[in-house]
Amino acid sequence: MSLSLDGKVALIVGGTSGIGLAAAKQFVAAGATVVVSARDSTKGIAAQSLLGSSAAYVGCDIARPSSVEALFQSVVARFGCIDCAVNAAAIAPNSTLLHETSNADAAALLNADVFGQFLCMKHEIEVMLKGGGGTIVNVSSVNGLSGVPSAAMYSAGRHAVLGLTRSAAREYIAQNIRINAVCPGATDTPRRQQRIAHLAPEAQGELAAQTAQAIPIGRLAAASEIASAIVWLSSPASSYVVGHSLVVDGGLSA
Repeated sequence: MSLSLDGKVALIVGGTSGIGLAAAKQFVAAGATVVVSARDSTKGIAAQSLLGSSAAYVGCDIARPSSVEALFQSVVARFGCIDCAVNAAAIAPNSTLLHETSNADAAALLNADVFGQFLCMKHEIEVMLKGGGGTIVNVSSVNGLSGVPSAAMYSAGRHAVLGLTRSAAREYIAQNIRINAVCPGATDTPRRQQRIAHLAPEAQGELAAQTAQAIPIGRLAAASEIASAIVWLSSPASSYVVGHSLVVDGGLSA
């Protein structure tokens, strides 16, 4: 089966950096018209310029229902449909013990990572029901498959994404909406680099070496490797894959 997405309209929420941007590049290469969305307009405009004439940027804060609704109104008004959706937006985890996590931090994370994901899926499904079907790929994490010390709320949110994926996949496959998830392992992204930016260069190198040593393949994933899995799940090549959580972690959870 082909990975060609010629003529398809793909929406990538959280598509202006990291895994989302890498996926956007591959959707464009596969022939799709791509809409990337995120809160930061500076990154959004830069992503649109990088992706070229086959791409557009529409701002959105997924934690705000009115902002999500406006995003989908804009995309449908301009492009008429959404054939492929990727939900890659999430708040970066804080390294905090559960009893030391503030109520405000926990609420903000769950509001973006769970409620925001629900809002995006709700609107994506509504548009796809009218358009005769489509694909949705949610970006979770290997942290959605196991417990994570010092990141309980982040792990809870990633678990919830898989619950949303599996339940919705069964609800809507009869309407030709195919929903799956990817669970990346440690991936070299700008967000990951920001989390360790406070460390001295030597400490950053040591941490990278320790992380790589724990992964059977011996290195972190490139964002493009996770993106390849996303595009495959969005293409006809994965036509019989429904409600699956595709682990892409270099063998870490094998």
